[in-house]
Amino acid sequence: MHIIIVGNSGTGKSTLSKKIARITGYPLMHLDSLWHTTDYSDNAKIWFDRQQTLFMNQVNWIIDGNYARTMNLRIPQADIIIWLKVSRIKSLFRVLKRSLLWRIDKSSRAEMPEQFSEHLDSDYLDFLRTIFVYDDDKILRLIEKYKKDDAQIFIITNTRAKRHLLKKMSRL
Repeated sequence: MHIIIVGNSGTGKSTLSKKIARITGYPLMHLDSLWHTTDYSDNAKIWFDRQQTLFMNQVNWIIDGNYARTMNLRIPQADIIIWLKVSRIKSLFRVLKRSLLWRIDKSSRAEMPEQFSEHLDSDYLDFLRTIFVYDDDKILRLIEKYKKDDAQIFIITNTRAKRHLLKKMSRL
């Protein structure tokens, strides 16, 4: 079984993916963790793509993260596509809260690599802007373009839908 979890920053991809991994026992790759171990160069992009491809050679896997540039690698192999959709304001609030918590306690984002650092600078403001202008239609177009015919798509917009999905995952 191959599962991908996508959605805007702050929608809960990492939290949900960890729960699904605990339920299923499937190996989990957090794309943010992988990407933030790099120097963000063109060579890093090549390495990042290769790591995803190698990970996807397993029988079962879960990958959480957007990285639209590499959706063409993941979507065609996904049996289940989970798309987390919450309001942009809620996403923004969650990201700000997560950033503040991380400053206080680095273990609050255990999935992030040790060398990860987040600075409240212009890059961070650009990141917050991307959350606010996140393009749901782009994700939809990528899913429609690359998904295989028998892939299941779950669009999760609230806690009740998330609980229902976790019950389904426990039956895999």
